[in-house]
Amino acid sequence: MTDYAINTTKLCKKYGSTWGLKGSTFKVKRGELAVLVGPNGVGKTTTVRILTTFTKPSDGKAEVLGMDVTRDYKNIRKRIAYLPQGFEVNNNLTPMESVKWSLVAKGCRLSDAKTRSEKWMQMMGLEKCQNRVGWTLSGGEKRKVAVSMTLATDAEVVFLDEPTTGLDVEARHIIWKIIRELVSNGTTVLLTTHDMEEGETIADSAVLMNHGKTVSQNTPQSLVNVLPYKYRVTIEKDGLGEVKVPEAIDLGDRLIIYAQSDEEARSLMADLSDESMILSVGKVGLEDAYLYLINNGEMPACSG
Repeated sequence: MTDYAINTTKLCKKYGSTWGLKGSTFKVKRGELAVLVGPNGVGKTTTVRILTTFTKPSDGKAEVLGMDVTRDYKNIRKRIAYLPQGFEVNNNLTPMESVKWSLVAKGCRLSDAKTRSEKWMQMMGLEKCQNRVGWTLSGGEKRKVAVSMTLATDAEVVFLDEPTTGLDVEARHIIWKIIRELVSNGTTVLLTTHDMEEGETIADSAVLMNHGKTVSQNTPQSLVNVLPYKYRVTIEKDGLGEVKVPEAIDLGDRLIIYAQSDEEARSLMADLSDESMILSVGKVGLEDAYLYLINNGEMPACSG
């Protein structure tokens, strides 16, 4: 048995004359939570659709649980669960019914499906609306139902495409906790997100993608450690005067300034004529590492 639940090598997909994916190569260990990170249009969804056997690759190789996605698609589908981006629940069903009947469709006995549905209503905080039809639910409640339908299956590998889009902070944290608990119990999860903070917070491994290719893969902290900078300071540009700043990203009336050390950050702030110009100070994160790596070791749109 392979140690990897997911394994892709130079995976490509062409739509007519357009390449949606041009070389996706990464591995996900069994019992690991990996995130595909990058802005919209970089190939995250295409990668997931290939791995879930809904789309055939144009070139390259992909395996899920040691099985080829093209040859063994029937067996793969029995052992995975998939929440597509933008999935809509049936508005004629209640949350309880949606989860229950989705489990029955996966082969679960009706009595077991009912018990598991009740458990997931509690876990997701949906008890108060569990018997209301979908038409009366908020967008966040519907999203939590959709996530429940996927995670309740107890699949070996779970694919979640932008699962927390549109959710408030509290709901996101509930889902993050549940996903982490599933992973700690041996489930493999591949989650796509354009939210770098989400990727940095919950992932064991982050796969950075850009223009249909894998840029880098490592733990979030290892990717952040690639940066030559340790801090970022966001300031208002107005009133900067003659103060010289290190490398920075120009946001019009604001600058994100990168500092290599705590001393450099403090020195910069001391040089500013007005402390109210400082909007935020913090350590660099996965978003900064992504920008640095996709730009070949430089920050984009540098200005001082």
